Amino acid sequence: MKKYWRTIVISLVIVATISTFYIQGAMSSKNDVTFKFKTTSGNKEEIGNLVLQASYKNGDIYHPLYISKDGSTNPRSRFIIEDLIADPVPMEFEKYIQDYRKFMRGKVFDPSNYFEDDARLIYTDFSVKNRQVLTLQIDILDKQTNDSTSFEITTPTQANISWIQVNDVFVKNGEIKILVTSYLYNDEEELHVYTVNENKKELEVDSIIAKSEPGMSSIRIYNDSNKIQNEDYYLYKVDKYKNKSEDAESEIISSQAYLHNNLNNKVEEIDIANKLKSAMNSMILHGGEVFIPVHSANGLELNRYNIKKKQWGELTGSKLYLVNRISDGYSLFIGDLRTGKSLYEGKIIDENRENLNKDYSLTIDQIYSIY
Repeated sequence: MKKYWRTIVISLVIVATISTFYIQGAMSSKNDVTFKFKTTSGNKEEIGNLVLQASYKNGDIYHPLYISKDGSTNPRSRFIIEDLIADPVPMEFEKYIQDYRKFMRGKVFDPSNYFEDDARLIYTDFSVKNRQVLTLQIDILDKQTNDSTSFEITTPTQANISWIQVNDVFVKNGEIKILVTSYLYNDEEELHVYTVNENKKELEVDSIIAKSEPGMSSIRIYNDSNKIQNEDYYLYKVDKYKNKSEDAESEIISSQAYLHNNLNNKVEEIDIANKLKSAMNSMILHGGEVFIPVHSANGLELNRYNIKKKQWGELTGSKLYLVNRISDGYSLFIGDLRTGKSLYEGKIIDENRENLNKDYSLTIDQIYSIY
């Protein structure tokens, strides 16, 4: 009897192995799709060190990939079952998993939940129980010793919360400030800044810096969700509508941009000229400046707002990388922030298009400049 069961087990292993081999082979040949940059104008050397972290969905399967001047590659070899059930791991988390495997176990791979400096890696996450009990989990890793500490803060909430999204984490002088969007059951949204005393392991302040009303207004955040280091400011916009509708384009009555200063906890409005109002959705926060790119017949005009001086002025000497969705894919723009001139313009195109379904989709998650 034992010999009989042993034969069955071996047969099942062989069948499973052969099936996996043929499934992977079939899927590989069927979905052998690559993406690359197609230059429209400018200097090709500008994309020499550029890597886009992306993924494309073909049918019901997500495929992670990196796109560079040499084309696209899968970030790692994976079983077909992993492609079916797993989200691609962002590039920066590949190193975290390799270096801090124990600390990273069970955590969400979203840069918004993390803070990092030379000494520490901090992870934050929220959970809601029975709509009105809020639990904040904070894990802190000492990168030098590889030791970690954890603590939880549980507090009652003032509203029925459906779920919570962490948008950014700021850490300085023993305080952890977390920018959070709370989604309520009545379809309202609240933008909070939770301030935690790291030493006392207590919640010091829960500040609501913006609210939206169902059908009347909405909130949008413009901080770089992939940046794990400190941002001195949180940049956000509140739109008010005349008749907000999911079925038609809503008429916007007003749009106002705000900055929350993480150093002094003050909120200020940004005075934006009427000619820039229509381009506010393209706002970019970089250090102590806010940029608003405006497309025109002459190219891309970059408008810069100095936060400390509270004025619009000349551009700084750096580069701007923009990836925009267009009707037939994505466009790539690299510009000089000092002059506003274009350094490179191109598109991301797919090869072997015959291997793609008509409803396939490509998503760009992050831009890296590797030196």
